[in-house]
Amino acid sequence: MKKIIPLILVVVIVVLGVIYGPKLIHKCDDCGETFFGTGYEPNIVSDILSEEEQIICESCAEEQHAAAIAFGKSLEDFKRELS
Repeated sequence: MKKIIPLILVVVIVVLGVIYGPKLIHKCDDCGETFFGTGYEPNIVSDILSEEEQIICESCAEEQHAAAIAFGKSLEDFKRELS
């Protein structure tokens, strides 16, 4: 019984990694940097020019949304949700 609990925990962790791993590891569509997290939405110009949904890293999001941030928006406003 004592050996079953750690085994179950390992199996649960592996299953969660398989499910959420691809949703949390991305390559920035702007600079190509690989990062961990949900990522950020690009600015409207980049979004319109691209046919596919883009995911960008934090530093690219800071650059692309600099004007909106200067007018009071937060970088967190552009963070993607985990889907």
